[in-house]
Amino acid sequence: METIRAIIVEDEPKNVDILTNILEKYCQDVEVVGVANSVREGVKLINSTPPDVLFLDIEMPPQKGFEVLEMLPTINFDVIFITAYQEYALQAIKFAALDYLLKPLKVSEVKTALEKVRKHRQNSSHGAGPNELATVLKDYLKSKDNNFSKIVIPVNDGYNVVDLKEILYCEALDSYTKIQLTRNTNHVISKSLKEYEEMLGDKGFFRVHKSFLINMHHITKIIKGLGAAVIMSDQMNIPISSRKKEEFFNKLKEFMNI
Repeated sequence: METIRAIIVEDEPKNVDILTNILEKYCQDVEVVGVANSVREGVKLINSTPPDVLFLDIEMPPQKGFEVLEMLPTINFDVIFITAYQEYALQAIKFAALDYLLKPLKVSEVKTALEKVRKHRQNSSHGAGPNELATVLKDYLKSKDNNFSKIVIPVNDGYNVVDLKEILYCEALDSYTKIQLTRNTNHVISKSLKEYEEMLGDKGFFRVHKSFLINMHHITKIIKGLGAAVIMSDQMNIPISSRKKEEFFNKLKEFMNI
């Protein structure tokens, strides 16, 4: 198995020790080639010892871990963020399809994040690569009003950056989600529908049914009564569950400003 070279940029020695121990004990194909405890040291280390994956702490007072990415001319490695907080920055990270770990670090979550890195390294990168993802992330972080308009979707050969206006609806397929796009294309993603509901719930999307999250902009017809449903712009008939009906029509009035 090919060795994955890892760098850790984290200002708390205890967390460095925990992560290093997890990598050494449970991830035998990972080699920690360097550790830095500040933004400036991190940039210097990455330039001198290029990694395959960077474990990057978000909060490193008086600076932010994101500044490491801003100071690098190119980012030819995967990034896994580390944070103790469920904060605004995490939404940007999710929209950019980048991985993150919440403190306290767990072995299973570190292993899952690294498995994504392995898959990404195995696939040819015809789509967006780490550098493009980091650029998208920077744009998100500069969006002070939280008005993100694009989302990064992992695909077999990399990543696609998709405008939210192109998403018709998301459909639950067990633990996966099918994202249906305009032009009759779709992607099946290994994330739950709940994750997309949390990301897109304030972007004009509404979960009308346990299996469907719809883009309100693509509704062309609403069917009332016992068999309440919405017809989408691709003619897909999507049911509105009885328990969601009242909330949906209230949301519709708010959405259409009526």
